[in-house]
Amino acid sequence: MVSLKRLRCANCTFLTTPAQKLIEGGLLSSLAEVFIELCRKNTFRDARHLLNKLLGIDIPVMTLHRFVRAQSEHFDNDIVTATKALFESGEMPRVDVDLEEGKPLYLAIDEGLVRDWEWHHRKDKSENTDKKRSFVTAYCAVFFDGRELISGPGANIKRYALTNRYAHASATTSIDEYFKELVTLSIRRGLSSKNQLFILTDGAKYLSSAIETYFPHAIHLLDIFHLKKRIKELIGEKHSLFEPCMSAVHAYSPEKILKLVKACPVFDEKTAATKEELITYIKRNTQIIKNHRHPNTRVHGSAAAEKSVDLLVARRFKNRGMSWTEPGCEVLLYFQVLAYNKSLDAYWRRRHESVFALLQTTQSTKFAASAKKTVRKKQKGNAYYHQVRLIDCERTKGTNTTPMAASHQLK
Repeated sequence: MVSLKRLRCANCTFLTTPAQKLIEGGLLSSLAEVFIELCRKNTFRDARHLLNKLLGIDIPVMTLHRFVRAQSEHFDNDIVTATKALFESGEMPRVDVDLEEGKPLYLAIDEGLVRDWEWHHRKDKSENTDKKRSFVTAYCAVFFDGRELISGPGANIKRYALTNRYAHASATTSIDEYFKELVTLSIRRGLSSKNQLFILTDGAKYLSSAIETYFPHAIHLLDIFHLKKRIKELIGEKHSLFEPCMSAVHAYSPEKILKLVKACPVFDEKTAATKEELITYIKRNTQIIKNHRHPNTRVHGSAAAEKSVDLLVARRFKNRGMSWTEPGCEVLLYFQVLAYNKSLDAYWRRRHESVFALLQTTQSTKFAASAKKTVRKKQKGNAYYHQVRLIDCERTKGTNTTPMAASHQLK
């Protein structure tokens, strides 16, 4: 059962039910914004409670899921369209950022894993089943062209902000399709033959292969944070080899790092396995460790990608007890990316304008039909009443100051 509140205009006594279109299958843009913002910042269960408290709308959680997924019909995913045009017909995408000649462009890539809903709720989770995957992979990437100091001159810790930051994430595309979209976005962010692209990753093998395929001229950099973390797991901070290892890392010398790691003693099978994994990791990423010596390299860690995964994925999709389908994750992830890129307000503004234009057309059509009908019956006074009521509602829109209207004012 869905409980809806009805509102009456204080000037013309026109009665309206704000959430009626929600029940009919559609969704007003102003109400859709409230729905999405509550679901984007809270769990669906908490969003249901807040909707009931704020608007008097009480709907089941799964129905709320369904309405949020329905918002994907309003997405104008021009990135997918531009990528298809680029790789199928060779049409170059538009350029959104005018990158200075010789200025480097950085791209940090990482992934976030969220629990798969179908696997999580399936009773038979044995290895013999066809579906072995238990996670949904959300790929996250951040473009930026540098960083600037934002902390004060007397601050103990220096803090930096990325300049011209732009994120892109997806949970439904394959790694190949995702990298094709990154190629399109790199052109939009101003990359040309006169600029150098630096790509920072955690050294995953599939990312290295994709970079060689789609960005052959880019300089691939290994995130130093991941390298330090792996060394710290094998060699504790109190070990005598720890400081020499860190010095070798800061010197970007994989040969010295390997020599010190091999000299580390092992006392059990677990430590031996960790040591072998680290040696393999360093050997596989030798070149991308050396690439940090490039004179134009100004950023040596993929903290931007790590933070983007935290803001876009971890804080909303990886809380305790949560599990997702790929389409459900993609819908909210799209709004998370808009908020991260500071373009969410512009998106809703376009939605509101388009809906307002549609409502104006619909109101004009209804009035014309009503007026025509009353004239045919020689009830001109009734037709005039309809006209006055419509004009009065439009004239007094947003000025209703009654307590009920003030507490439930819609955009």
